[in-house]
Amino acid sequence: MTRKTFLTCTVIVALCGLSISAAFGWRSHQQPGQPYAAASWKQHFKDTKELVKGSDAVVLARADSVAPGRVAYSSGGDDSLAFEVVNFTVVDGLKGEKDGSTVSVERVSSTAPDGSDTAYFNFDGGNFQVGGTYLLFLKKQEDGGPFYYQINDQGRFHDEGGQLVAVAPDDPVAAAFHGRPVKEGKALVKQSLK
Repeated sequence: MTRKTFLTCTVIVALCGLSISAAFGWRSHQQPGQPYAAASWKQHFKDTKELVKGSDAVVLARADSVAPGRVAYSSGGDDSLAFEVVNFTVVDGLKGEKDGSTVSVERVSSTAPDGSDTAYFNFDGGNFQVGGTYLLFLKKQEDGGPFYYQINDQGRFHDEGGQLVAVAPDDPVAAAFHGRPVKEGKALVKQSLK
């Protein structure tokens, strides 16, 4: 094989490799415009009836406060994951909680215990806005703890000017609520309870 043939073959193989990489893996090579976290949820529902049935509580609630929660450590103790607790007042208890009661939702925190920003977790919709109102589909902690957790990305809707805004508006179940007036969203929950 001559040197010219070898170089030509090398260039062709390199170009083929880059083309395949670009065609199949371009998204993994691009840097996002902003930080983004992804999650695999334990439960994912096919329709609104399943979502309501799978929830221990469904509430329209106002976020009152956010406080630091527990810290979970890796088995080796090298890594930690901080949680926060968001306290809500139930405006309308649709399932599992009464109007006026307080529910506390535990979620992964965006702030480390020392106060420094470590990572921004937005797979669940990101930080709750204190004073904001949300339609929430909640699950009790499996270990019998005192807190709820958001059932998945299908289970959180922010009330923005009387309209429900989904975390995952492209999801077919979330789309059933997304963009609807809050009153219609509550009616859909009540209909799904039948």
